[in-house]
This record gives sequence, C-alpha cells and structure tokens, in this order.
Amino acid sequence: MPGQHPSHYAPRARVVLVEPEKVVAEAELAQDPGHQVGVFLPPSFAGAPVRVQAVVAVPGSLAAYARGLYGFLRELDQKGCDLIIAYLPAEEGLGLAIANRLRRAAGPRPSSVPGLQQH
Repeated sequence: MPGQHPSHYAPRARVVLVEPEKVVAEAELAQDPGHQVGVFLPPSFAGAPVRVQAVVAVPGSLAAYARGLYGFLRELDQKGCDLIIAYLPAEEGLGLAIANRLRRAAGPRPSSVPGLQQH
C-alpha cells in the first residue's frame, strides 16, 4: 500500500527533526567540513542568517507546508545536501500529518536483505 513504508519518500540525505526555535542552532552545530547541510527554515526565522549549503523557507501556512513537503526534501537532495535539519510543526490538525510524514522521512532506511524487495 503506497505511503505505508516507514521511510516512505525519504530523501537520500539524513533528516534530523527539531523544534522550530532550535533550527538555526542545530544548523550551526551541524557545520562540519564533511557535511552539506540543508535547512527547513520556519517562517518565524525568515531572513535569519544561516550558514548552510541550502535553505528552504517554509511557507507560513500548514497547508502550504504539507503540499510542498516532498518537493522541499527533493530540492535539498538535488542541491547536494547530505543532512537536512527540519522542524516539526505543532502536532495538532494538519501539523500532526506533517509531523508523521517528516518522521517517516527521518526514519531508518531498509537494509539490503536478501529477498527483500526495495522500492
């Protein structure tokens, strides 16, 4: 059944989930010469100086965040990020669905087990 795999639509990059107010600090901590960091920047931090490979300015509405979520992940993958710092919205209403999708994207990847079909 589509969308039921624990890491459904996961990007190639590793995804780290944080509270909105911790995104900038986590991005700074993740700076390492070996990492290309991408960030989902919450609306409350729009325009904040963040020294990372790429930034996605997440729209203010949860509906727009939900619609663009997989596109945002793909965009950061295409920009060469190997680590994505994303924020979890408040887990109520549509925010709960977004948080669920983000957790799936951040979840463990299937391993190469003989006989296990990869999708």
